[in-house]
Amino acid sequence: MAKQFRLIRKIGTMSITAGGFATLDLPRAYDYESIFLRINASLQVTVLATSVRTEAPAQLVSRVEVIADGKNTLYSAPFWFSSLGNYQRLLTQSGARATTPPSGVAVATYSTEAIGVIDFMNVDGVRPKDSNFRSRYLSLFQLRLTFGQAADAFVGGTVAFSGTPTVDVFSSELVEETDNKGDFMTSPVALKKVSYVEQAVASSNTALIQRLPAGNLIKSVFIRTEGAVTAGEPSAAVLNNVTLSAGQDVRLNLAGVNLRAKNNADYGQMTAGYYSADLLSKGDHDANMTELWDVTRQAEPVALLDVVGGANNKYQAVITEMIFPG
Repeated sequence: MAKQFRLIRKIGTMSITAGGFATLDLPRAYDYESIFLRINASLQVTVLATSVRTEAPAQLVSRVEVIADGKNTLYSAPFWFSSLGNYQRLLTQSGARATTPPSGVAVATYSTEAIGVIDFMNVDGVRPKDSNFRSRYLSLFQLRLTFGQAADAFVGGTVAFSGTPTVDVFSSELVEETDNKGDFMTSPVALKKVSYVEQAVASSNTALIQRLPAGNLIKSVFIRTEGAVTAGEPSAAVLNNVTLSAGQDVRLNLAGVNLRAKNNADYGQMTAGYYSADLLSKGDHDANMTELWDVTRQAEPVALLDVVGGANNKYQAVITEMIFPG
């Protein structure tokens, strides 16, 4: 009789190179539920900084990508989305240690840490393994990290890495054993894809159109706004309203303050400037994939944004899609 069990293991350690990138080959054998990342870095301040950034030290990894067969990007998003923005996990709760930022801005060396999770499984679904990623038949499976600078964790000052900053990579994989015919008892029914866009907002616009991917089913659009007070810092003073629509099919239309209120009710604590437009969320209850936004036949799904402009204002939108075969 076929059965399943979970394998949790460390895959490797990647060294952080300021302004560079690194690639790690991932094992190709089982069904990936999640890939965990842990930033561990000591930051040496040699000239007094002004302040520690809100998301520090998430800035040390500016972009996370998971690529299959060298060409299919399954996941592409900033590190903050896998960490402080990972609203489906307990990382957003106070004391969850999603980030351990520098403890000061004076001339000294500070130990920092950040935890991020790339989830392929449908975390809030009735059956999470429905979107696990089966890696058995791949010829290549890779994690690629793009790194920031040590100073990115601070506002002002002069900062350098001390010692060897690293990112530990470990995974949670589901091993699906086969029956006596060599067939899997169950298989994932969907593929999760995460991508993002970024755009500056130099001037106010009550109807800024951000086109969304068409052809699949959209689960959520996660928006991060920044720059209203300090360049690069998330801010809740940029987004006035967001509408998700495709023609006459309007799935969400809320003021920014009301979307934040819904997020607080659904997930608890959220960083100011983060907005989760998740079309399946309903508090602590399981999400149903039957409620995904079907844009397989829609020409132009869009996020219509009412935003406040500014010299340093910008937004990032991280889109989570589900792809079904056939």
